[in-house]
Order: sequence, then C-alpha cells, then structure tokens
Amino acid sequence: MPGISSALIVIIPLKGLPLGRWVISINANLSIPLTAILLSKVLESGLGVRLLDRKALFGTWIFALTAGMALYPMALGLGSLDPYGLGWGFSWLFVVLLVTTLVMLFLRNRLGIILMGCVLCYDLHLLESQNLWDYLVDPFLVFISGGALGSQLIRRICAHKETVS
Repeated sequence: MPGISSALIVIIPLKGLPLGRWVISINANLSIPLTAILLSKVLESGLGVRLLDRKALFGTWIFALTAGMALYPMALGLGSLDPYGLGWGFSWLFVVLLVTTLVMLFLRNRLGIILMGCVLCYDLHLLESQNLWDYLVDPFLVFISGGALGSQLIRRICAHKETVS
C-alpha cells in the first residue's frame, strides 16, 4: 500500500506539473552518496539487508556537510574562489577525493566504496552533469546530512544531561 500511495503522490499534478517533476526542477540529479543512502534505506526496510552501517552513514553525512559548506556558499559568490569550477577536468579535487577514499577504505568505512562509486559514475558519465561535484554532493544530501547530524547532536546533549542529573 505505501508504494501505491507514494506513486499517486508523485503523479498528482500541481499547477500542471506532476509533484515528482517539481523535485526534479529544484535539483536535476541526486548525487551518488544520496542515491546509495536511499538504496540502503529501501533495502533495509524492504528486505532487511543493510548496505550502510552507522559508521558509513555518519561518514557520508560529515563528508556531505563539509563538501556542501565548502561548495555552495562560495559558488553563490561568498569569496573570490568558486570551487565548483574545480570539478571540471582534473584538479586538486581529485587528489582530495583520492586521499579521502583511501583513508575511508583503510578505516574500513563503506564511505570509501561510495566515493569509488562516485568516480566510476563520473568516468562513465552516468549523470547529466560533467562536473565531479554533482556526483559527490547535492543540496538534498547537504540538508539531510545537516538534519541527521543535528539530531544526533541533540540526542547526545540530552543523554549527557540525563547522566549528569
């Protein structure tokens, strides 16, 4: 039943455009990490298979929030550097991504596999964009990451207050 209701919600027209298309008009492509998180959550709830553990989710949220904080304010004109331009062709972004991926793999964090997937998808041009940033991060992922990390912080603060009391 949830699948049918979700499908109906997506196709209901609003001002002549189905609701599902409104989301795409805001952001054309979901990033590879967000797609991996969504796939993991669907498989976990539907089949009981967990692709991403807590460590991988936490790492992905930190990575996405850091990337989003570095990318979006500067791309909107805050400062003289536009890091989005570094996603075209080879740049230091690839080196940073390589080091981050290797560190995550060394730590046995599945974020490393997600990052390898980003590079593979970029090389295969699986998204509409030719910019590496679009494979790594998107606004939805940044907002979800901020919310997830914020809720974890609030839970830890509340748990700490209960132990102190």
